[in-house]
Amino acid sequence: MSAEHPSDNQTPIRRGKGLRLSVTSSDADAPAPEAGDETLRRGQGLRLSIHDTSAAPLTLLRELIGAPQIIELSHGPLAYRAAGHGPPLILLHGWAASSRYWLITLADLSADFRVYALDLPGFGDSPALPEPGTVARQAQTVLEFADALGLTTFDINGHSYGAAVAVSLAASQPQRVKRLIMTSLGAIGNEIERLIFGLARAPIDLTLRIGYPWLNLVAPWVELWRPFTTALLCVPPLPQMIAARFIENGLREKWMLQEGIVDLTKMDLRAHLMAMASVGDPQVFDAMCNAPQPTLLIGGARDQIMPPESLHAAAAVLRRPRLALIEQCGHIPMIEQPEAYHAALRSFLVDGASEPL
Repeated sequence: MSAEHPSDNQTPIRRGKGLRLSVTSSDADAPAPEAGDETLRRGQGLRLSIHDTSAAPLTLLRELIGAPQIIELSHGPLAYRAAGHGPPLILLHGWAASSRYWLITLADLSADFRVYALDLPGFGDSPALPEPGTVARQAQTVLEFADALGLTTFDINGHSYGAAVAVSLAASQPQRVKRLIMTSLGAIGNEIERLIFGLARAPIDLTLRIGYPWLNLVAPWVELWRPFTTALLCVPPLPQMIAARFIENGLREKWMLQEGIVDLTKMDLRAHLMAMASVGDPQVFDAMCNAPQPTLLIGGARDQIMPPESLHAAAAVLRRPRLALIEQCGHIPMIEQPEAYHAALRSFLVDGASEPL
């Protein structure tokens, strides 16, 4: 099955331009203002005020929050959630997360896209890979998923660690990935820091590869403690303390905090270690330099994990970047400021992806 998008013939997006999005709460429903055509200087952007709108349809959310669908791939089962009709869009979650982080996005974008949110191996309801789940290996799994569903071309949006997987796939499959969104992932801008990270990776990679068979033996025993760990971490104020570093202004959807704790404790130990080892991976930086697709870099202006400076550093090396920062927002914009986040996605994917900023 192949799905094409009307805006295939795109002009390059001029480097360093971007949007700055702000969110205000209001009882009245108001449409988001349209973005202007004016040229923007680096580090600045068009300021959009996105007012509170009605929540995503509750019926669809109830359907999506239930048990995910399962597809059998070469390594084993992979869990995913899907909604909507139209051009295919694949969503990849970050560390300690799952497809549940994308529930509101699935419901919101389902009017324009056939949206697939995956549980990467070792996260959510997908068992870990039998071999080390490097970024490149996770990207291979996503490609196999697309092949299994007959997705000839598709857009892809990854969050944090999932964005590293997404850009790796985009760089290696330029004919398959049409457009790329990197949510809350930047780059190390200093060459010396990149060199230090690169040198440190060799012993880390070697240790993980040698120790992976032992991790396979330990994993079942770690699973036995999961119910107790989940119960402990759900005791207030621990959930709020854990979320404080990732969320700037708290969550309006309080049920998402509980979902986040469940995802954290369901994360496989092997997947956790491989995700941590991906920080500063020079292959991810190389992928950013080589990915030819129009790319939206989007994140929170108050992100403590990936500050805006790192997104600017990524924009400096990407070939066709577009930058959007959401004000009053931390590391997880799709659940903290969904209206502004989805408005930025639509501006890129639907309303004017081919328009230079």
